[in-house]
Amino acid sequence: MKKQDTWGIVKRLFFIGMKFRSWFILTLIISVILSIVSTYRPYLTMQVVDNDITKLKDNALMMKHIYILVGLVFAETILNFFLVYFSNYISQNVIRDIRERLYAKLIYFRTSFFDKTPIGQLVTRAVGDVETIATVYTDGFLMVFGDILRIVFVLIMMFSTNVHLSYITLAILPLMVMITRFFQKRLKKAFGDERTWTANQNSFVQERLAGMSIIQVFNRQDAEFKKFDDINITLKTALLRTVFIFSLFFPVVELISSLFIGFILFYGGYITISAGVVIAFIQYISMLIRPLRQIADRFNNIQRGIVGAERVLGVMDEDYAMPNTGIVKKDHFDGKIEFENVRFAYDDKQEVLKGIDFKVNPGETVAIVGATGAGKSTIISLITRLYDINSGRIVIDDVEVKDYELYNLRSHIGVVLQDVFLFHGSIFENLAFGDESVTLEKIKAGAKEIEVDQFIEQLPGGYDFVVSERGSSISLGQRQLLSFLRAYLSDPKILILDEATSSIDHESEKLIQRATEKITKNRTSIIIAHRLSTIEKADKIIVMEHGKIVEEGKHLELLDKNGYYSTLYKAQLRHEVELEEEQQS
Repeated sequence: MKKQDTWGIVKRLFFIGMKFRSWFILTLIISVILSIVSTYRPYLTMQVVDNDITKLKDNALMMKHIYILVGLVFAETILNFFLVYFSNYISQNVIRDIRERLYAKLIYFRTSFFDKTPIGQLVTRAVGDVETIATVYTDGFLMVFGDILRIVFVLIMMFSTNVHLSYITLAILPLMVMITRFFQKRLKKAFGDERTWTANQNSFVQERLAGMSIIQVFNRQDAEFKKFDDINITLKTALLRTVFIFSLFFPVVELISSLFIGFILFYGGYITISAGVVIAFIQYISMLIRPLRQIADRFNNIQRGIVGAERVLGVMDEDYAMPNTGIVKKDHFDGKIEFENVRFAYDDKQEVLKGIDFKVNPGETVAIVGATGAGKSTIISLITRLYDINSGRIVIDDVEVKDYELYNLRSHIGVVLQDVFLFHGSIFENLAFGDESVTLEKIKAGAKEIEVDQFIEQLPGGYDFVVSERGSSISLGQRQLLSFLRAYLSDPKILILDEATSSIDHESEKLIQRATEKITKNRTSIIIAHRLSTIEKADKIIVMEHGKIVEEGKHLELLDKNGYYSTLYKAQLRHEVELEEEQQS
């Protein structure tokens, strides 16, 4: 992801916030009024001390000034409330907007992006990093503007009160700027390390939780805990480095402020300045130091937000969307599929498919078989354009797949993957995932047609049964049957089935075989077969080895050739017999 300069990020965030410009303007007006009110208060205090209390000229006027002072304090409180509320209102709306933009971008990214980017890092970007951007608005544009405005008004009031002391006070400004710059540089690096290791930890935890059964089966608990502990210690060190810099910064600012106020008291007594002027100047110095310190504090928080924004905008700037330049749209597919000298590599280095040529006629059922890594499952991704080929052509109904409007192409293709993914939600919601307009009656009718209605109705709540994350609350066979029904309900003209490699119970396998026969009827079907006994009735079998097609024909024809398919089939048959004998013994 591309590095971006700080001001470039700030400008982009500012223009994103301009979507809520009316709220910005209202908050800026409140900030101006608050600055005027707060800086006038010390001046009025000076008048009360020097004219009303010291000279005791007019009690009525003194009481009037005191009432005004009390009113100003209440006004400051109310204005501060609205300033904080409105700035947070703006920031939360902007954050919602950024989250929507980020998610809208991610869901259209190519599969290759997710292949190389850890999901934990993306979760950190979409949740944690986006949240830190809020500080750019709550502590940034509006509050910093208010602080700068207050400094300007304070300086104006100071010079109108005592020019000599004002010039002396100005000497503190360069020192405060130097200190702020010094700490700001160190904080930027500290925040960057903090966010990097937070993302690493999220990615590590998410991956290990997903693979917990593997960790336990291989007795890797202690080793994995050690890895987590190393990351956790590094993150703690990064966080403590940030805390250390913060902890050092504020006492330094407080020390300079206290020393300067002490100097003003001493100097005021030395040159004989009125008590009211001294009191006003002490207040003005506090009001000057406070926004300077707040600006420094805000810049620290803004720095964290900018680091988060750099990461989020970096993802949003990635150009990983699958090109959707095709213009061909069809209401109906015949289902003819042709691969012409197709070559493909996931990483532009190791070719997975090496000059593949085959043809599937409308309504045919074609099985593709081969050892693991032969390139069978890759064919699914290429037909549905999850990836684009490196060379050659993939043609459906005499039109290259890249020339179809992408969503039109996918709407005519049903896919059942070997790794069945079910979302957390009801059975009904998962079955309606491909078509939200589908009714419960249609789902029930479809379930009955392919004989999966019985097991669904036996679940607690039936179609309202809530499936846990990734469908872990039901068996593998049941998940496969649900994925068959989901594909069947979309009524695609082209159906691609990627058989699960995992073993399932005998009853589920019989149901799956019957369901396969029914959902492949009257549509072009490609079956990525892992159990060769299930594809004996296929119209054609394509045999792959090391990314190439080595044999092609019907089941009995291929057995008669006594070639690679025959070897695979006999080896799998022996394995199944051995398993059956083991179970019987």
